[in-house]
Amino acid sequence: MPYSDVDPQTGEYYDRLSAWTRVGQWFGYGGGHATQTVHRALIDPRAAGRPTATRLHDLLLETLPPLLSPRVLDAGCGMGGTMIELALRIGGEYVGVTLSERQARIGRGAVGRAGLSGRVQLLVRSYDSPPVGPFDLIIAIESLAHSPGPGTSVTALARRLTPGGLLAIVDDMPRPDIALDAAAARDLAAFKRGWRCPVLATVAQHRSSLEACGLDLIADRDLTPSVAPRTLTRIAILEGVNRAAAAVLTFHDGWCSVLDSYHGGLALERLYRGGYMKYRMLVARRSAATSAG
Repeated sequence: MPYSDVDPQTGEYYDRLSAWTRVGQWFGYGGGHATQTVHRALIDPRAAGRPTATRLHDLLLETLPPLLSPRVLDAGCGMGGTMIELALRIGGEYVGVTLSERQARIGRGAVGRAGLSGRVQLLVRSYDSPPVGPFDLIIAIESLAHSPGPGTSVTALARRLTPGGLLAIVDDMPRPDIALDAAAARDLAAFKRGWRCPVLATVAQHRSSLEACGLDLIADRDLTPSVAPRTLTRIAILEGVNRAAAAVLTFHDGWCSVLDSYHGGLALERLYRGGYMKYRMLVARRSAATSAG
């Protein structure tokens, strides 16, 4: 069952987005094509404060307990960059799931070039119907935002953990009172529409989902200080570029949807500027006495 409850149009969205990352940087947008990632770049002290896509991997490994050749599931693996880096740094075996055929194809090529074909596998399927496993570590980086039911998705993933296994969630999590500010609420709606986020869980909601699965929270890190949103002036300029491009490309629904996603990304940056969004890492552990389902 390849897609389960997650909208298959999300796969088409990432097909287009992964193609656009090759050229988007020329228009002032980010893009982790060189590192095979699609997650947020964070301020990196090792790069003189320049945001890098690999900084999140450093923070993840700082936060997780020591792992020895783990079996890992990347739920929403994109082009496989996180799995490749973790495999090179800590060893282990990796399975990644993505809804995008293009991302899987790009990722498999990168895995082969890294000499990891025997240890890293990319599948086109939903994390609501994850591989059997079981897994010592499951990571969900900026992927549960696409779930129509984040709690249901967390439950499906938690069932695939080994006793003592870890589930790490990294995502954008809105402030609970965001709806009280009309401008922030509009930006949140633009972000959710552009990034195909039907439900965006708060920190409290994610913590509640983990608790309901019988997982013990062992880390809750606020990574927001490492996020580097552009200035409001720069955001406004890029929104103008976006509008102009969308006006020219009205005949092409596919690329208009990609431009809509970048409009949502700019709205997200404004939410960070206003303090309405947090970038959080939650790590929870299954009891060693509990078997995976």
